[in-house]
Amino acid sequence: MRQLRTLRIKAHAKINLFLNVVGKREDGYHNLETVFQSIDLHDEIILRERDKKGVVIQCDHPDVPSDSSNLAYAAAQAISNSVDGMGGLEIRIEKRIPVAAGLGGGSANAAAVLYGINELFSLEIMQSTLMRIGRDLGADVPFCLIGGTAFGTGIGNILTPLSPLTDVPFILINPGISVSTSDIFRNLHIPLTKRAKESIIIRNCVEKRDTVGIGKNLYNYLEIPVFSKHPELSEIKSHLSMQVGTLGALMSGSGATIFALMQNADSAQRCQSHFKNTYSLCMTTKTCPRGVQIDN
Repeated sequence: MRQLRTLRIKAHAKINLFLNVVGKREDGYHNLETVFQSIDLHDEIILRERDKKGVVIQCDHPDVPSDSSNLAYAAAQAISNSVDGMGGLEIRIEKRIPVAAGLGGGSANAAAVLYGINELFSLEIMQSTLMRIGRDLGADVPFCLIGGTAFGTGIGNILTPLSPLTDVPFILINPGISVSTSDIFRNLHIPLTKRAKESIIIRNCVEKRDTVGIGKNLYNYLEIPVFSKHPELSEIKSHLSMQVGTLGALMSGSGATIFALMQNADSAQRCQSHFKNTYSLCMTTKTCPRGVQIDN
């Protein structure tokens, strides 16, 4: 009997160093300008071949569904429907990225499954095809496939790679609040403004690895509606901004995680020690050059 193969994959979280909503589309989505950044925080995705056909999924987090509503499951089904050669599959998710936190955990899991199935079954699917399948699953999935540092337009799926920011220290704080991305976008009633100049400035800072400049130009349009519903997040951002060694603080995505760009690893560690007993999640992390990678 042939031995069934297993593959472990790191599915990295993302933050948004810049996020502006520039307009609403006819399909109901919104056009964005954003700077994505992968970080070291990751979920572990274990893919195992099965003798039986079909996909089964398990997760160690009670709030993550184990059915077709899970993006990782949907990713496996999308591959199965697109190409021949995929056998039965068991997906296990070991969750480390907080759920509904603006860190792209679900998208990262879907990207890891797309990447991993291609490797596990030697399907030789081109990356452009994986990116197209990912786009149909969710706007952040294409970035999570390539990872690193990138400028996103469209709904975030049209990507231009930027010079990678390697080993830049951050601190993440999440008070245990879950924010629905779809609810936030559905209820946007504040004026949309073009910030083309600001977008260019922060991209130039990224290309120069000017972390002071990046810190000064962090921006997230979605802070306005989210902070109005959850003012405690604004307080966290203010507290982080005042810490010694903080170059800038911002909410990631649609929240509720607040991150701070730190001067160095020591200042990140001191900041984490200051807040660690106050919030459900308070951790140091650093930038990462990949979105998904095989974990040996």
